[in-house]
Amino acid sequence: MAGKSQPTFLPGLTAGHILERKKEMADPTNPDAGKDFNNLVPTLTVGWDTLPSYIDGSDDSQGGGGPSYTEVADSGPIYFDAASVRASESTLLAQARSAVSNYEALHQSSDSAIHGQFWGPAHPSGVAINTDPSTGGGGASLGQTINSDREILATLGDEAARNFNPLLQKGLARYSSTLSLWSSYIKMITAAGQSYSHLDRASRFPGPPGSIKR
Repeated sequence: MAGKSQPTFLPGLTAGHILERKKEMADPTNPDAGKDFNNLVPTLTVGWDTLPSYIDGSDDSQGGGGPSYTEVADSGPIYFDAASVRASESTLLAQARSAVSNYEALHQSSDSAIHGQFWGPAHPSGVAINTDPSTGGGGASLGQTINSDREILATLGDEAARNFNPLLQKGLARYSSTLSLWSSYIKMITAAGQSYSHLDRASRFPGPPGSIKR
């Protein structure tokens, strides 16, 4: 490498070619290049160790301060299989816990890539070091060439990071939004079970329409 005017990275690819590739990578139509969307990426945990009871505390969840009605439409018979609903809800909660664990693992991996040297090496210090034992101290040009190689790769890495890091962060943000909707769905099922429980316990059989003849 020391005797060449331009460092060769791959067959047919010189430093000039790689810099041209860098210009092609810089997409002027990407409005997110170089932006930091870390504020959109939350840390997720599962707040429920177990599902809330359909009975305990369900009365408290019904108070909304709105008007009360004495006349309601006849809904006909209501069938609510609480055991099946609870089993399905438990499965969803277990799957959500696994999904959150996978999200956090991906979150950590992405952070390591975004804040580390994932896309390219660090920029060289600029000090030329002779690493060729065959030159016996006459390899300063080799050190300069190595630094030149690393500088080009580091510059390419910087450009890749400018374009890919925002995509990683926005992808994580969408992932977390999906898990948030999943959480809302589980809470909705719980609320439905508690509502039925409240309705069932508040139901009263009407009195006889008149005196009963014996």
